[in-house]
Amino acid sequence: MGQNSFPDFYPDDITRLLYDWEVAPTEKKRFILKLIASRIPWQIQLESALDEVKDPYLRVQARNLKSEILRHRLRHSFFKLTLRGNTNHYKDLEEMVVQLSSIGFPDQNYAEIKHELDRIALRISELYDDHSGYLTDELKVQILCQVMFQEEGFVGNIQNYNDPGNSYLFQVIKSRLGIPISLSVVYLLVAQRLGLPLYGTNLPLHFLLQYESDGYFTYIDPFHGGVLLDKFTCEKFLEANGYSNSPKYFTKASTLSMIKRMCRNLLHIYRDNQTKEMENMIKDHLQILESRSTHVE
Repeated sequence: MGQNSFPDFYPDDITRLLYDWEVAPTEKKRFILKLIASRIPWQIQLESALDEVKDPYLRVQARNLKSEILRHRLRHSFFKLTLRGNTNHYKDLEEMVVQLSSIGFPDQNYAEIKHELDRIALRISELYDDHSGYLTDELKVQILCQVMFQEEGFVGNIQNYNDPGNSYLFQVIKSRLGIPISLSVVYLLVAQRLGLPLYGTNLPLHFLLQYESDGYFTYIDPFHGGVLLDKFTCEKFLEANGYSNSPKYFTKASTLSMIKRMCRNLLHIYRDNQTKEMENMIKDHLQILESRSTHVE
């Protein structure tokens, strides 16, 4: 990886903090681990960062502490998200879904995720260039959905809907299978690279996307291959499932609301599967998202 790969990452700082941890009294060790976690950028695989520690003894200690450092790094990112609140942008979406994904896949490599998202966005951009003479917003959406479904194969995991892997970005990118909200996240991260006005829509039971420009508006269902929907169809879906037609169901979803929803999905899955350790971990992070108290960290 190398120290210069990320300007904000300094392995020597981690080494000094690990030495401080080694000699610190018990009551200060947790605080030092939190400092270490906060100094490692979210884009860096934790194991790779700890391997940058030059002192062999401290490097071994760091590896032994990896799971604790990972937990503190997750909590740090989740807490920062609560401070930002329900913003009207997705600048923090990629960080948060990658961090959430590390709960299920601690050794995931963000570089692999980024490479795939960049590659897909480049493919769509090339098609936009090919149609530049008559590229309307409607055609942009059609090309986006065509690439995501027909070329890349992103679709709902109907066969195994309750697989927790459907909620973790790393697995969704690898398998091309997911649930409505995780597939929507992939669309959003690609759209972000292309500068498209695409947003999440927190419809009950079935998360959707909405494309909204000055001249074009539509809903998109990534779970069913990127099919386009109008509002009337969405309203009928709500009525059929016992929900009143309320404007709140059609508002643009923030990163915070999306991560909360993804955590709740995982919580139900792990609870149903009686996977207590994972249930408690998700519950712990959901409590952070649902609390404004500085004591939750």
